[in-house]
Amino acid sequence: IEKKIPDMNIICPGEIGCECENNFECENNNCEKLPRNMYCIPKDGDSFPNFKAVDQYGEIVSIYDFSKQGKYILLEMGATWCSPCHLLANWLTYNDQEISNKRFWKDEYQLIYDLVHNDEIYFITILYEDDDKNNATYDTLYDWFSMYPDEKIPILADSEKFLHKWIKPTGLPAILLLDEDLKIQTFSSRGM
Repeated sequence: IEKKIPDMNIICPGEIGCECENNFECENNNCEKLPRNMYCIPKDGDSFPNFKAVDQYGEIVSIYDFSKQGKYILLEMGATWCSPCHLLANWLTYNDQEISNKRFWKDEYQLIYDLVHNDEIYFITILYEDDDKNNATYDTLYDWFSMYPDEKIPILADSEKFLHKWIKPTGLPAILLLDEDLKIQTFSSRGM
């Protein structure tokens, strides 16, 4: 039996990322109030869409390339203008502990560094905007990778803001935990 992978073609109403007024208007029954409106947003157990994008090496990568590897996936939605995103990248790349002084930090997050660098989980950064709040491009990724050259962390460009529309982040970085089948284990539109 072939399993259908959700694609990124969002057709409103009812699909994740679309406006709604009630839960029954969403295919996953998850209509929530966000700062500007009510939206159908992802919830734990939903399948992640088949997002394809250019990476920091100029290659087209599917998020499903990371599936079925026996590893959880932490997926970060960020932007280069986001200072907490820089703190997170600096910590993951250089183990700089400045991030641990921020009020959003929890000591249990320290485990993530070891899991990533021991190849026990994937950590994927998806950038959707550059410093000028223009859509991310390959150059955005190249510059980010030049500052944070960590071979363990793929960096993808959400150049059309497809994932941004799907996740609807209310704060950055927004980090989701996915299992090896790309089912959402923990959804967050804001923070870790």
